[in-house]
Amino acid sequence: MRTLVTINREAVRRNVASVYDRSNKEIFAVVKNNAYNLGMREMVETLMDAGVRHFAVAEMYEAIEIKTNFPDSYCLAMNPVDTFDDARKYGIALGIASSEWVERHADELSGIELHLKVNVGMNRFGISSLEEAEAVLALSVKHDLKLTGLYTHFPLADEPEADHDSQVDAFVTIADALRARHVFDYIHSENSATLVKRDPRLAFCNYVRPGIFLFGYSPIEAMDWLVPSLRMTTEVVMIRDVAPGKHVGYGTSFTTETATRVAMLPVGYGDGVVRARKALPVIINGKTYPIISKLFMSHTFVAVDDDVAVGDEVVLYGDGIEIDDITRTGAANNSEQMCARSWRLAHRYI
Repeated sequence: MRTLVTINREAVRRNVASVYDRSNKEIFAVVKNNAYNLGMREMVETLMDAGVRHFAVAEMYEAIEIKTNFPDSYCLAMNPVDTFDDARKYGIALGIASSEWVERHADELSGIELHLKVNVGMNRFGISSLEEAEAVLALSVKHDLKLTGLYTHFPLADEPEADHDSQVDAFVTIADALRARHVFDYIHSENSATLVKRDPRLAFCNYVRPGIFLFGYSPIEAMDWLVPSLRMTTEVVMIRDVAPGKHVGYGTSFTTETATRVAMLPVGYGDGVVRARKALPVIINGKTYPIISKLFMSHTFVAVDDDVAVGDEVVLYGDGIEIDDITRTGAANNSEQMCARSWRLAHRYI
């Protein structure tokens, strides 16, 4: 196995414990896109071992996968759907995208738990005013719908200079008005970036809804209590001594200024190592070496010295160079790097 991805379940369990400690609330774990591409079944199993029972995904097929393998779990599909028989069959809760969606499908929603989403600025899904929220409440009463959840998403929580506070105020205003008229079993608004703010205005929420924190990565500043869950290694497959003034790789993006020893790695963007990974070095035998030229579909070039030999292990992620570090160069982001990785690579869980 030249290239190996190792996913640490204990790291995930430790992150869950840390989120519990810092929030003092139950967790609605976001596991969309194959649990941030760490493996849906494996990660849900790990999260359930750590005490998590509630999960949020984007699509119905993801929710069905969870409920099929973990029937005791609770699952919310957040994207608008029209496969209502599946929702009833598997006991999947659905997010409300708009009052118009509820009105159009009211006769088909019997027996399905519904979570009302409030749009505070993402402008993706959800009701955008108290009037629209009240219309949904009226429809739920008229059609005897199971309106059990209330939630939002704060899109500015990880932007330091953005007006996150006004979005919190917008949610609280609508939530307070609705809570005075209806009892919600699940109220969740705090994503990973919001969770650490410990905003007293959101004390009425009984769940937090983290995603990437659970897997050991932060969308904002570094968190020393997070434990990275992914390690990715490959190996040197060839070393070539290149004379000064020679191009390395496609085109002319890198030209040697002096005699350079170049190691070839058998992994590239076709395997999900994003080109922005070039922003930081790799680790070989405990020493850092720079990536040179562009990353290619199946190869990466590294400038090395005489201490490196064919067959040596190369650390792409882990051992002090983490996904977070590359994110903070501004060249990529955490979720992009995690989701890009190919499952054609060998994976193991420890």
